[in-house]
Amino acid sequence: MATERAPRKTLGDALWGELAPFPGRLAGSLRDTLSIVVALVLAETLRVNGISLALALIFLLQREHPGLTLRSALQLLGGAVVALGLALVWVQFTDGVEVARFLGVAIGVFCAAFGMAATRYPLFFTIFGFYGFLDLSLWDTHRSPTAVVNASLQNVASLALVLGVSVAMEYVFASRHPAEELSEQLSKRLRLLHDFYTAMAEPVHDLTLLKSLHARIVQYAHAGDLRMNQLYEELQGNTPAGLRFRIGLLTRVLEQSALVGYRKAVPTESEREALAAIAAACASTPHEALTTLPASASTRLREIQGALRQYAVTTALPASMVDDGHWQGQPSSSFFLQDAFTAPQALYYSLKLTLSAMVCYLIYNAIAWPGIITCVVTVLFTGLSSTGAMKQKQLYRLTGAAIGGAIAIATESFLFPNMDSIATLALVVAAVTLLAAWVMRSPHAGYTGIQIGFGFFITALQGFSAATQIAPARDRVIGVALGIVVMWFVFDQLWPTRSSDVLRQILARTQAATERLRGQAASLEGVRPESLAGWRAGVSADLGNMQTMGAASYFDFGRARLRELARTRRLTREIEASAAAFYLAVEQARTESLESERSRPSTAH
Repeated sequence: MATERAPRKTLGDALWGELAPFPGRLAGSLRDTLSIVVALVLAETLRVNGISLALALIFLLQREHPGLTLRSALQLLGGAVVALGLALVWVQFTDGVEVARFLGVAIGVFCAAFGMAATRYPLFFTIFGFYGFLDLSLWDTHRSPTAVVNASLQNVASLALVLGVSVAMEYVFASRHPAEELSEQLSKRLRLLHDFYTAMAEPVHDLTLLKSLHARIVQYAHAGDLRMNQLYEELQGNTPAGLRFRIGLLTRVLEQSALVGYRKAVPTESEREALAAIAAACASTPHEALTTLPASASTRLREIQGALRQYAVTTALPASMVDDGHWQGQPSSSFFLQDAFTAPQALYYSLKLTLSAMVCYLIYNAIAWPGIITCVVTVLFTGLSSTGAMKQKQLYRLTGAAIGGAIAIATESFLFPNMDSIATLALVVAAVTLLAAWVMRSPHAGYTGIQIGFGFFITALQGFSAATQIAPARDRVIGVALGIVVMWFVFDQLWPTRSSDVLRQILARTQAATERLRGQAASLEGVRPESLAGWRAGVSADLGNMQTMGAASYFDFGRARLRELARTRRLTREIEASAAAFYLAVEQARTESLESERSRPSTAH
């Protein structure tokens, strides 16, 4: 089979791929911009300090739907509140002794790092570690206790204000017609599948189009059926028969199609015929006959066609025949991940992150340069589990900080001297926020957008009057660079974890999930819905991590770089095959369960 060669990409092509518009990008960016401008105006009116930091954290909110935005906002605010409370208790208990404060920072960072790696609430622990460090470091300034406590409270108040505005905006612009939204969600996925398989069936592939369509397929596959099931719950008692079953079917088709998109070979004539048949199936009405696939079609394509056939015909069946409620259990709601205390990775990660943060903390205190406090922030926000992913995020952070700082310096030099009202400030902030929000929605370099906003807000919004110094921008970039150097030494030289190491763990987890599923399916009790939901969620998340690690492997520099890239590609293929085996096992177990349920009444009769 011929191998398809991708044309060599220029820097311009890569940038366009990251910044090109797609459905929903402008709307989401404008919503973020409106939230930040409204929060800024309220903060300036109410004279709430600390708004610059809070505005930057808006970009960490999840925006799939208002309920999810509210939950992520509560995690952000909860992390900040808990960190402040514990910091005040620690200072009171230790009388603010410097050695005890150093120990408190170390304990706080370690607990935050462990929570990020070993619990289901990494966002909470990220903010807990960040605000805990910030609250304790304020006591290093040797200001009065009243001033320090007031500054800490102002930081939390500004965060609450910003998060409240953001959540309110999400609810204002949310859909008030769940039935129409659910129908649109299903239709969008089918249209996307049709476009994807149509492009795959072409004799000559448009690689740019295919990459864009596949990225959206993967995005929907990772999102799963959570949002559609939430809309379904809102419509209980007024839903078509088998709707929940069709939601699950379509989600499984997307998961399988995400694996199809990783194929690098040019399809044969019979394969193109099979792909075209699947594209036609996605565009057909429920009463149209679906085209039969060629005999040479792969097992995966046959599974996808079978799921689409079930999707099409279940609209005519009574609910009792297609109810798939047994297969819609919720994943485990336990606080810790399954291997939190059995696998050593979370502990190792916590120790490495704590060591890096404390080295940075010692350096900037030893040289009495509080402006480079961003070195510790860099450690907390970029200390990922693999070396390649860490370097990738650090590069994005440094790039975003430089761009945001440069824009802030230009704004202070050329615009602030001519601005005399909050309206002009809001216009400038809106323009920069729109840029940052747009970049944040890039397929790979989205973290750069967060840092553009972070660098601009921290530098340009230093108080209630126009900033007159550019030193904060200089100090911020220097702090980021220092944090990167320290993390390079600890994570890359002293205690490295390569992308292939993470992929090997993902492969082991995926294979273990498949074996457990088959074991339960063979037992008398059958598959437990909560177990299945947890395994599916884990495999889906691991597929997302696999893509991240695959891209991060290119940042694993060193003498063994080529060997590392080859190992990463091999493990990626093995993970894809293992995930396909898992989804096939799910489908087989589901089919056997439904056949068993349907045969019981006739047997009893």
